[in-house]
Amino acid sequence: MVIAIIVLSISLAVSIYVNINLTKKFEQLDEMAQDSVDSLLENEKFLTELRNRIRSQQSYLRQLDRIGSFEADDETGYFFKEMKDIMNDIAVYFGEEPIGDEKRSVLQNQKPADVSFQKDYYL
Repeated sequence: MVIAIIVLSISLAVSIYVNINLTKKFEQLDEMAQDSVDSLLENEKFLTELRNRIRSQQSYLRQLDRIGSFEADDETGYFFKEMKDIMNDIAVYFGEEPIGDEKRSVLQNQKPADVSFQKDYYL
């Protein structure tokens, strides 16, 4: 009978220690996950603002180049093409359809394993 009480007491003490240790680790992990989600949301907000700024600048450039002479030029046309590619990459990041005639982008050409961001956050 005494041996049973000693074994149960030791088992209870070990169980309490394990539960306290696991609770501390879970709290640390939960805090790290929340920090990661917060930083992802900040990055997404930054990209949204960047996308809006690029769209407004792109429309302004289109107004400046109404007849298309700058866009057709080799040197300045490169700038127009790069701006369109950047907008397409941001659109693909947000799960939207690429704009304009070109539907290829850097993000679409990557291997599926390279893109690991998901917009769904579960905690």
